[in-house]
Amino acid sequence: MEVNPEDYFQEYNRKTVDFGNGKVEIVAYHSPQLKYLGNNRSSALPAKKPVLSDQAQEERTRKQIYAIRRRIKWYALANDFRWFVTLTFDPEKLDSFNFDIAKKALLKWCRLMRDRYKRFDYLIIPELHKSGAVHFHGLLGDVSANFVEATHPRTGKPLIRHDRQVYNLADWEYGFTDCEQIESPEKAASYITKYVTTALLTNKEMYNKKRYFNSQGLHKPEVVYEMKNNEELNDFTPNFGVIATDGSGKNIIDTGIYNLEKHAETGELTQSNTDYLLIAKKQLPIQ
Repeated sequence: MEVNPEDYFQEYNRKTVDFGNGKVEIVAYHSPQLKYLGNNRSSALPAKKPVLSDQAQEERTRKQIYAIRRRIKWYALANDFRWFVTLTFDPEKLDSFNFDIAKKALLKWCRLMRDRYKRFDYLIIPELHKSGAVHFHGLLGDVSANFVEATHPRTGKPLIRHDRQVYNLADWEYGFTDCEQIESPEKAASYITKYVTTALLTNKEMYNKKRYFNSQGLHKPEVVYEMKNNEELNDFTPNFGVIATDGSGKNIIDTGIYNLEKHAETGELTQSNTDYLLIAKKQLPIQ
C-alpha cells in the first residue's frame, strides 16, 4: 500500500495558541516542522511499539513531561484561576503514602466542594515527597470557599510571605493547607508546571495513573498550526528564543516564543511583556 505523507503529517512553521481571554502565544520556527495527524493512522504505518534503549526511554520521558506541562499551562492560562493552593494530609487522618487512597480522598473532596459551592474549577497536580508521601498543588477558580487568614503559630500575627497574606482553606478536612491569591496568571502557570517532574512520571507507584486532575468544563485554548511568513513577527520581541547558526554562520532564532495580547474587536496583536531569555541550541555530537 502506497502511503502519502500528506495524509499523515502537516507541515507548519508557526503554532498559535489563543487562550480566548486576550492572551495569545505564538511559537515561530525557522525551519518547517511536521505534525502527526493522529486520526489518520494506517496499517501501512508501524503499529508495534519498539523496544526502547535507556537513552530512548529517557528522551520519551522528557517529551511526556513537556506534553503534560504544556497541557497544564494551557489550562492555567485559558481559565480564570484565583487561588494557588497546597493540600497536605495529616497522617492521623489518612495514609498519604498510598497514592490511591490520597487520590480518592482528593476527588471526593472536589465533588463535595462542587456540591457545596455549585461551581468549583480546579487544576491539581500530585507531588511525591522523597519519603513517599503524596500531597497536592493546585489552582482554584473564583470560589467563595472558607479561606481563613493564616497566622504565625508562635506569635499569632498574620502570616505574610513576600508581602502577601497567606490563607488556610478550612474546607479541607484531611490535613493542612497553604493558599495564596494569584496575582500573575503567567507566573502561576509557570510555577505549577514545575511539579510535573521526572520522578512523577517514572515512579512505579504512578504507572498508568493520572498525573493531574482537572474539573470538567475548563476552557481549552484554540491551537492553529500553519505555514506563515514569520517576518510578520519582527516588530515583537521573542520572550523565549533558541539561537542557532545558519549555513552562512549567521545567528538566527531557530525557535521563538512570543507572548502577545489580542484586541477583542480588531484582532490586532500587541506586546506588553518584552522580557526575554535567549539560549543557544544544543548541537548534536558528531558520530
